Amino acid sequence: MIILNIKKDVPMTDNIKHINSQTIEGLKMLQEDGEPDFLADLIDTLLKTTPQKIVNIDNFLNQNDLVAASKESHSIKSSVRALGAEKLGNICQSLEDLKATNRVDDAKNIFSTLKEEYELVTKELNEIKGSLK
Repeated sequence: MIILNIKKDVPMTDNIKHINSQTIEGLKMLQEDGEPDFLADLIDTLLKTTPQKIVNIDNFLNQNDLVAASKESHSIKSSVRALGAEKLGNICQSLEDLKATNRVDDAKNIFSTLKEEYELVTKELNEIKGSLK
C-alpha cells in the first residue's frame, strides 16, 4: 500500500506565474511517505543540468549549428514541461522548430527569450522547493 504525503498545508503563492501549479500539485501527489522528496529531486536535477545545456545552445548558435542547438533545446523542453513550465517548453519548441532552416538570427532571438524565461522559471522553482521543507 502506498501512502501519499500530500502537502496541502503549503499553498502555492500568487507569485507563481511561469509554472503550472496543477502540474506541481500532481507531482506532489506522487510523493511516498518516508521516501526522498520526489519533487525536490526533480527540481534539483533540472536546475543542475539545464545551465550547461543553455551554454551549449549558445555555443551551437554561435557556430550556426541549428541542428545541435535544436537537440539541446528538445532536451530542455522535455524537462521543463514535466515540471509545468509550459511557456518555457513552448519557447524551446520554437527554437527546435528552426532546425531545418537557416534562420540563425531568429534562433538567437528565441534563445534570448529562452534565457530570460529560464531565469524566471528558476526563481519560481526555487520558491516551490523552499515551500516543500
